[in-house]
Amino acid sequence: MGAGEQLSQFMLKYFRGRNFGYVFRFVLASPLALLIWLVIEIVNIFRPVYIVGLSYKGRITQYMAPMELHLRQANQTKKSYLMIFVMPVATPNEAVRTIYSRCALIIDSHYPKIIRSAFGMLSVLLKRRFMPQLLQHHLLWQLEPATELNKVEIEFGKNLMNDLGIPVGAEYVCLGVKEAAYYASITPESGFGQDLSHQAKDSRNVDITNYMLAATHLAGLGIYVVRVGSVVSAPLPKDRHPMIIDYASEARSELGDVVLGTNCSFFVCGVSGFWVFTSTKNIPILICDIFECGFPTDLLSQHRKSINILRRIGRKSNSQLVPFSEMAAGGQKWADDKVLASLGLEPIPNTPEEILDAVVEMNDWIDGKLELSDFDEELQTKFYNCYPPETRLEKNPLVRISPSFLRKYQDLL
Repeated sequence: MGAGEQLSQFMLKYFRGRNFGYVFRFVLASPLALLIWLVIEIVNIFRPVYIVGLSYKGRITQYMAPMELHLRQANQTKKSYLMIFVMPVATPNEAVRTIYSRCALIIDSHYPKIIRSAFGMLSVLLKRRFMPQLLQHHLLWQLEPATELNKVEIEFGKNLMNDLGIPVGAEYVCLGVKEAAYYASITPESGFGQDLSHQAKDSRNVDITNYMLAATHLAGLGIYVVRVGSVVSAPLPKDRHPMIIDYASEARSELGDVVLGTNCSFFVCGVSGFWVFTSTKNIPILICDIFECGFPTDLLSQHRKSINILRRIGRKSNSQLVPFSEMAAGGQKWADDKVLASLGLEPIPNTPEEILDAVVEMNDWIDGKLELSDFDEELQTKFYNCYPPETRLEKNPLVRISPSFLRKYQDLL
């Protein structure tokens, strides 16, 4: 089938069910689309082209993780690829865009809409022609980072640390949780191409006060804790430990998000997308309050020392906890409050004590002090076996559930 015939079939499919205004805009952008296609084909003769379309939903993970992983895969081949990332709406962080623009061409709201429309029309053909298939994510997360900060950004980070009161060379941990206020801010007017404001009332949002016990423990060890987040519900309590810094409320900036996330010892995450800043530098993550059993198998960091704990699911009728195998079978559907309510189930967030235990384990593991027994490994295997073979976590061997969490809930295995 020739290119012209392919394009004709694609256009017929593309027009089906569209209104006149949509077709008119398409016709206006068609010459540009054909020109872009021709230019890309010519460039590809001399320099291989990779084109990645980002399905953006207003979240930094939807933006950064695919860019990082595709660039790592391209770097592994040691070829000079032209990476093009196409996103239909606004970038979530201008500092991130600046950094990744040094490695790739990013087509987003900085470009006229007609250019983005032209790429949109060619998306199916371009994907078939130039879209690389990613290796397994846990293999890519083990490769060298795709980007690095320049001198100006490094200097900015040093000044930020000084402003936050963190001495040169001091150890610090980032803390960020999924906040209702953030999702309330993602409206049609925010430029992110989606309305997520309904998620402000979702049970998946996390109460950061549950994390203060663990933060206080780290501060007591002489480790600074930096609370991060682009939009937060409320400042931290004023009577907190002086080494717990509320950067998100008092000093937040887009470049600050990057430099903090890429230089911390580890990240304590309450299912917040901020983890991706840390993952890009292969730094371990502790992810708590995971609301979907098996959630870490997708884009999340597969660093060999990352740890996860899950929120549990209880039965309203008798207060019994649902076994992990049943949670795994429920999968993504059970992340929906309405689905859980219809089944007589309710989500149970991680307790401050569970989060503290996992933080202690993470810190000990990084320091080489965590000792895992044969029984711990047996429980880990039992957890993997809660999944059907096609989705079993042992395919991603670097995903580890907190040993203390599994010991506490071994009767759910």
